[in-house]
Amino acid sequence: MKKLVSVLVLGLCFSCARTLEKDYKVVDASKQEVPEWVSDLDEWLDDEQEEDEVKDHRYYTYTTEAKSSQSLSCELAKAKAASSAAAEISTYIKDSLAQSVHGDPTAKKSDLSEYIQNNMLKEVEASVVGGQVLKTYWEKRRFDKELGAGKNWDGFVCTSLVKVSKKQLKIAFARTQKALEAKVDNTSKAEVTKLLEKAAEKYTK
Repeated sequence: MKKLVSVLVLGLCFSCARTLEKDYKVVDASKQEVPEWVSDLDEWLDDEQEEDEVKDHRYYTYTTEAKSSQSLSCELAKAKAASSAAAEISTYIKDSLAQSVHGDPTAKKSDLSEYIQNNMLKEVEASVVGGQVLKTYWEKRRFDKELGAGKNWDGFVCTSLVKVSKKQLKIAFARTQKALEAKVDNTSKAEVTKLLEKAAEKYTK
């Protein structure tokens, strides 16, 4: 039976394997090989970063679409890597509220729902400051119509890695919590406070 299970699992793995054809060739890059932090961030953190650093920070990466210049691509990657922290926190808060055992408080309060949809991300972005750019990696890609590209052209793709201290992330949660509390009545305030405090503790543990 064990042998049968092994064969089935192996068969599933083979069925999932595939080779994707690229419509470009890499003709230049900032590194000879794709850095480990680009391909496997968790492994890189285990291999290269001090345990205390990883414990006290969260790490975010962003890879751009192909752009006309290397500098433009990397500046965008740096900005987007930092803002991805805010986007992740906002999504985390939305999910935490939606999973309330008492029902999603945003469904009961239109002001709260509107704030979460339109303003919360800006609030978190304003709170998540001081992100440190650790690494950038860029590639110059030559897109070729013969390989399936829409046109022949050279584009630059850049990936950036930033770290943000968990202390700063806790401040972002606290500021957002205060703003959310102002949008709900007293009967829901305690629930929202508890949900956000729990979410902050879990996210920054």
